[in-house]
Amino acid sequence: MGNLKKFAATVTLGALLIGGTSPTYAASLTEKQKKVQEQRQKNSSEQSKANSSIQSREQAISKEQQEINKLDAELQDVINDVAQKKAEIRATEEKIKKLQAQIKKYEAKMKAQEELMKDRMATMQKNGGSSVNWAEFIFGSKDFGDLITRMITAGTIQENDQQIFEEYEATKEKLAKAQADLKAERDSLVKQKEELEKRQKELDQKMKERAAKIKKLEAEKVKFESKLMSLQEMEDTLKAQEKAIQAEIEAQRRAEEEARRAAAAAAAAKKQQGSSSNSGSSASTAPVASAPASGGMFQRPASGRLSQGWGPASGANGYSFHNGLDIAGPVGTPIYAAQTGTVLRAGWGGAYGNHVMIAHVINGQVWTTVYAHMSSVSVSAGQRVSQGQNLGGMGSTGNSTGSHLHFEIHRGGYSYSSSSAGSTVNPASFF
Repeated sequence: MGNLKKFAATVTLGALLIGGTSPTYAASLTEKQKKVQEQRQKNSSEQSKANSSIQSREQAISKEQQEINKLDAELQDVINDVAQKKAEIRATEEKIKKLQAQIKKYEAKMKAQEELMKDRMATMQKNGGSSVNWAEFIFGSKDFGDLITRMITAGTIQENDQQIFEEYEATKEKLAKAQADLKAERDSLVKQKEELEKRQKELDQKMKERAAKIKKLEAEKVKFESKLMSLQEMEDTLKAQEKAIQAEIEAQRRAEEEARRAAAAAAAAKKQQGSSSNSGSSASTAPVASAPASGGMFQRPASGRLSQGWGPASGANGYSFHNGLDIAGPVGTPIYAAQTGTVLRAGWGGAYGNHVMIAHVINGQVWTTVYAHMSSVSVSAGQRVSQGQNLGGMGSTGNSTGSHLHFEIHRGGYSYSSSSAGSTVNPASFF
């Protein structure tokens, strides 16, 4: 009975405790949970807004950078064109100087020939004047040159003097041609300068536009690295290119001369050896080992995976045409000269980072190869390199997002275009 009472008391106390405190406690929990949920929703909304703002800003920055990339590509084309036009103007001015020197030479030669012919004509008039109407020739001619032409046509010049007068006529024709060429080159120079002025204004305008965009990004604390090769760098490249081509031609000429001398010396030695040997004895000749063939006009410059080919591109990186092959590999992977030639550039420069440019002359045709984004460079400008010679190591310098070699082949001199193949050809077609 006592136990039953004790159990009843315990149940009653528990019921009282539960019934008396539960409503207040439950309400307190519900209110706290509600506030926490509201705070979470508020935080989530603010975070969503922040993420949306960040994403929107990133898209705006990306758009700005894409616009600058596009402008950089356009600028690079104009820079190339301006530098090329300046090179053309220098070449035209050089032609004009040479033509002016030729004209002076021809004029001096004609003057000396005229003096000689005047002496011969005076002798002809004295010795055989009765058969020639000199007054008709002299007064009927426009000038001395016309007088000579009329006399040659009329057959009044003696056979032994014919060569003197014909040489004079030949000099006269050369002078006339040189004068016509000079006029054409001067007209061409005027047009070239007009075109240069137009492109220079376009370049200046685009440079101002680019500077304004960069300033805007800098004000918004956005870092943006220039990808341009400057006009001065482009002009220096063109000058170095001309120098390297001439050096390569001269090097090939010397090599050919040395080969001829060596062949002549070998032939003379063989002949002497043959004459001094006993009759009936025969000399054995060992086979001559030949150098291994390269397997193509250009050899592959590095080992690795082809990460991007030559051809149309998306335009996301500022170019809509990829002018070379990208070969990916570990940093330091050896890079080799694709063909024998003379180095025209070696070192740091713009979007290419560490790079090497080589001028080649193959069967009279000029070619230029480019090796970009290198981690190290082991050659220097003006140096002649052989096919397969080490140029340095693969890297990710300049406008690059990973270790690779960007390799270009140009038919002729170097000339970059972001929107077309320009002077480049597909390197893969040579391997």
